[in-house]
Amino acid sequence: MSGSEDVHDWTEKYRPKDIDSMEGNQNQLKKIRNWLREWETGKIPKKRGILLSGPPGVGKTTLARAAANERGWTIIELNASAERNAAAIRNTATRSSQHISLDNFKEGEIKEGKTLILLDEVDHLSGGFSKLSNEKINKSLNEENNKIKGDRGGKAELLNLLKSSKQPIIMTCNDPMRLWGNSNWRANRDRVLRLSQEIIFKRVDSINLKKIAKRILEGENIGIDQGALEVLVENNIGDLRSLIHDLQALSVINSDHIDIDNVKDMSGVSKRDIQVDVFKSLELIYKSRNSNKATEIMIKSDKDPDEMLAWFAWNNQIVFKKGELEKVSGAMCLADRALATKFTNRAYRSWYWGSNIPAQAAIIPLSKSPNSRIFLGYPNFLRRGRGDWSSSTIIEKISNDLDTSKSSVKEELWPILLAVHDKKLGGEISNIEITKRLALSGEDHLFLHGITKTDSISETIMNLFSEDKENEDIEVIINEAKKDPDNNNQFTLDSFS
Repeated sequence: MSGSEDVHDWTEKYRPKDIDSMEGNQNQLKKIRNWLREWETGKIPKKRGILLSGPPGVGKTTLARAAANERGWTIIELNASAERNAAAIRNTATRSSQHISLDNFKEGEIKEGKTLILLDEVDHLSGGFSKLSNEKINKSLNEENNKIKGDRGGKAELLNLLKSSKQPIIMTCNDPMRLWGNSNWRANRDRVLRLSQEIIFKRVDSINLKKIAKRILEGENIGIDQGALEVLVENNIGDLRSLIHDLQALSVINSDHIDIDNVKDMSGVSKRDIQVDVFKSLELIYKSRNSNKATEIMIKSDKDPDEMLAWFAWNNQIVFKKGELEKVSGAMCLADRALATKFTNRAYRSWYWGSNIPAQAAIIPLSKSPNSRIFLGYPNFLRRGRGDWSSSTIIEKISNDLDTSKSSVKEELWPILLAVHDKKLGGEISNIEITKRLALSGEDHLFLHGITKTDSISETIMNLFSEDKENEDIEVIINEAKKDPDNNNQFTLDSFS
């Protein structure tokens, strides 16, 4: 059957069923095999869990499923979309880790087998490592009106699971720092890694990408020119999932044979940048002596320009002396203005400048001491759990309404929400459409605009929410109350002159 006739998702269709079928990360796979063999001896290893870290699409989740499948083990999976608070983890994972699965019973006999517990994307667990009382957890398990909300106690229960499990545990994450990420991150890291072994998955190299592509195309009876294969792999950063998606998309364009023009013309295939861990990116940039190289590293970082600017602002204070800091402060302000422009006029090229300027500025002070040691820190204002109660309350409301984790809302939606409501970026306090669509209150709307209840305009805004209807004349009243002259913060390339 040709690829164009197959309606299945190829990422699932060609997912390896055993570890030997996996390509790349062979040293990492060897360590995992050794760990699995320890479990097969009947003894519980010193470290009952493995933390698989690395970028998306390199086979972390696939490895866990393949390990269970090839051994005939039962697998219990909790992913980022599921409830993962203390009660949910205890009910699904911790309890299952204490006994043999019923799946291992057959015709009155017990099969040799384990229950592999897969906790996917643990870096999306929100909150700290504070432990909830057993009484509160048990109440949540037994009483409907005492359910624990969000991810509360999830990380502490994860530690409990790693300490007590009689079954193998595999955790996956893209960014371990997000898992440890609070003021005690080193201590939190050590607590987890005392009980589990971290194995870092790297991106798959071009040789293994070609092997995978050929195997899939052979399975679909589709040919490919060598040049087309070279271009396809060259445009891939070592992401298996994106490679398979590209192959399936190409099969729709041509179900018999893929040539180089098919690959070049496919709109879904573009040059993908290799993402680099943020700490490594910063270190490489600070030590770089070449402005073009610094910009290239910045673009390839795993953080977008908004986040990287925050990381630079924080770490410049650590890395540079006072006089050196003055040299780069102007550039940092300019970068901030560039990034703000994308919210006002869709000048998305401003992201280029938002990336370029801090990277260019960061190489200047250290140019005379390229070998000096760099000490970097995690920005306090980006850590989870920070901020006042108002922002936390709003984030929790949105999280519950969208059925997603608080960390996802805080890191992905919250900065955009603040920008949309920022007066300097064109946010109009009279426009309550977004606030209402998110089912937020008038107090929440005031908070997003940085206005207190004592401000003269607050009563007018609160009336908009209580009336729950459009009021065409209210904007005139509001504009009169604000009495704020136009503020033009437009960023242009003339700013560089």
